[in-house]
Amino acid sequence: MSKPAIICVDDEPTVLESLKIELKQIVGDTCLIETAESAEEALELFDELQTDHYEVALVLADQIMPGIRGDEFLEQIHARSPQTLNVMISGHADLEVLRNAIRGARLYRFLPKPWKSEELRATVTEAMQSYLHHQEITTRTAQLQQINQELQQSIDALKQTEQELWQQTQREQSLNRVFLAFAMQQFQSHQAVQLQVEALEHLNQLKDRFLNSISHELRSPISNIRMATQMLEVRLQQSGLVEAAVNCERYFQILKHECQREADLINDLLDLNRLDTGEEPLNLSTVNLKLWIPHIIEPFTERIAEKRQRLRINLPPDLPPFTSDLSHLERILTELLDNACKYTPAGESITITAQLHSTTRGSAFDGDPSDAWSQPANLGRDALLFSSRAFETVLSISVQNCGIEIPEEERERIFQQFYRIPNSDFWQQGGTGLGLALARKRAEKLQGRIDVSSNSGCTIFTLKLPLNW
Repeated sequence: MSKPAIICVDDEPTVLESLKIELKQIVGDTCLIETAESAEEALELFDELQTDHYEVALVLADQIMPGIRGDEFLEQIHARSPQTLNVMISGHADLEVLRNAIRGARLYRFLPKPWKSEELRATVTEAMQSYLHHQEITTRTAQLQQINQELQQSIDALKQTEQELWQQTQREQSLNRVFLAFAMQQFQSHQAVQLQVEALEHLNQLKDRFLNSISHELRSPISNIRMATQMLEVRLQQSGLVEAAVNCERYFQILKHECQREADLINDLLDLNRLDTGEEPLNLSTVNLKLWIPHIIEPFTERIAEKRQRLRINLPPDLPPFTSDLSHLERILTELLDNACKYTPAGESITITAQLHSTTRGSAFDGDPSDAWSQPANLGRDALLFSSRAFETVLSISVQNCGIEIPEEERERIFQQFYRIPNSDFWQQGGTGLGLALARKRAEKLQGRIDVSSNSGCTIFTLKLPLNW
């Protein structure tokens, strides 16, 4: 951000020069000091500074000048920039002029000519402190509003999850008490969070604490439900009741599937919290992609064959090993392959491609260099921000699937937590709504990023990582 600017306006060059010298002694290099010999020239200067993204913190103007008078000039400055503080320096200003300036320009202070150096110093020092304090309050208020909005989105998502769980308990009366207790606990925790939101830093702590706590509380009852369902199925099979009861096996499958969905949601919430707080350290090791990729695709081969999809792998023969965290890398590629399998129609292809890019500082990825390197991520103690270093080589791993296209306006939203593209789930695929959000956070943890492009009926997710740390 540019340093604040001070504008001095007087039709006497010697006065301007004297004023600029004293201001330089007061503020040093912390402010840009500009001068103008008329109000008209000062207004043009003001517009130029704003165009160059300078914030004009203080204007000091004479009252008696050719053309526009000092009080009228300060009124125009106030209309353009209400946060700018206005000071009049004059030997001829009467009470009516001062009243006009106070009403129309919110005059901060009046200094008589000739001014006293100590009064000028006190006025400028207090004005700059007041301006900077106001700017800090404005910035913190905006940050607080943003955090509050993000927290509300998380709470809304948890409310939706609560409603889905409650509906499930209505269908399965035998589980009613367990899920009803959770719903009440969820509601009480929600109220507790709302009551404790008092400050920006406290908001972040409460959000993380709430997600972690509720996920741990859910894990135990979900595990118990899964175990009880499995034991009940075994007992009924031993008694020969499963085959005798119509749809009994189907009901057991529904119970198992729904329990697994809730367990996945809980695990994703816990992973998300760990990534946000930076609690989990990186475990770096050397990765040979040509040996590692077959291990990743093995669990998908049967599923791809059943859906009559085609899998292609394009790896350059001279691809060198690279350094990364295998656990995070596996979770990212598994999520991208899982989505590709879900949304690729029969007969279409899924293609995995890897390639290297030579880079220089500020041009790490193809496309917009500033977009590639200038966006910092919450990497914790174990990693450096992208913007602080340049890698000589970047590894790109892309997963392409054909048969479905993502609208341009949705391509960034799909990485948001719990977001789903409206009316796009053609095959009614399930999921927690956190997969891509977690994948992007894991990529950032590895000092990389995930991009998506979609056109001509195909979609490509590309993971970009530094070859070496």
